[in-house]
Amino acid sequence: MKMVGKIFLIFLSVYVTVTIAGKAPPPTFTEKGKALVEKLCEKSEDKAFCVASLTSRPEAATATAPKLGVIALSIASSNASDTSFYIKAKLKQKNLEPALEDTLDDCSKNYLDAVAQLDDSLAALMQNSFIDVDIWLNTAISDGESCENALNDRAGNDAELARRNTNLLKLCKDALLINTILTP
Repeated sequence: MKMVGKIFLIFLSVYVTVTIAGKAPPPTFTEKGKALVEKLCEKSEDKAFCVASLTSRPEAATATAPKLGVIALSIASSNASDTSFYIKAKLKQKNLEPALEDTLDDCSKNYLDAVAQLDDSLAALMQNSFIDVDIWLNTAISDGESCENALNDRAGNDAELARRNTNLLKLCKDALLINTILTP
């Protein structure tokens, strides 16, 4: 029995060592503010948009990487809320063509979900629950893609909503990129 116990302890020690060694620590950044924004936005699909959106907030000037994650989610959440209000206002207009009304109805539902998911992402980030942030952001991206599909697949299209939706997708993907960088 003693031999089995020793083998188990050796196996456990090796397993723990390999597991700990296999996980890279989260990156540390000496930069702050715009220099850090530029570095974090390097892998963005639209670097100029990423930099412009993150530096649009005054607190970004001295922000650290975790603070930029909060800023990115906050900007995405504000965008989703504003777009949700835009859609509601459009739906109140009289004499909307049926195809546009259907598209707006679908996008309205998607945006209500996206707003909730982005708020949940922000709460998860405050708790350093990076995996939950990833899940909620990916779900918000799916909602934006569903709205995009409705805009593309139907005769009822709204150019302003399409622009806003494209921006939401970029903002969410940039927030997801930053979350991935921050994830230990």
